[in-house]
Amino acid sequence: MTKILPILTVFLSFILFSPISLGEWKFVSSNESGDDFFVDYDRIRKNNGYVYYWSRNEFKKPLIEKYYSNVLYSMVDCEVIREKYLSSNFYEGHMGKGDSLTVEGDGKWTYPPPGSVLETILKSVCNSI
Repeated sequence: MTKILPILTVFLSFILFSPISLGEWKFVSSNESGDDFFVDYDRIRKNNGYVYYWSRNEFKKPLIEKYYSNVLYSMVDCEVIREKYLSSNFYEGHMGKGDSLTVEGDGKWTYPPPGSVLETILKSVCNSI
């Protein structure tokens, strides 16, 4: 029993504190480059008129020569269909694996172009509430 406890502790820590392992990622769309975009619908929350959600992007070709995936936490204004990125984690591997770089949002609203993947994602998130 004493040998199992440290292994169990490490395993549970990995699962509990990894944003990738929590929730169920659902495919939403892909773009012309073959990149895939997912949303964790189980973790969507509404607060003070805004919707907060997690998304994950899987890149066919690496960004900045080394990042194959990223996980974003965003705030959406569903009345206008606009978004603020709150935090973004870029990972060297697919599925949010490997070394990462965290970038905090700049506080500016992003307006998706009509027919874009971002517009599809935001409408999907807003319609899920």
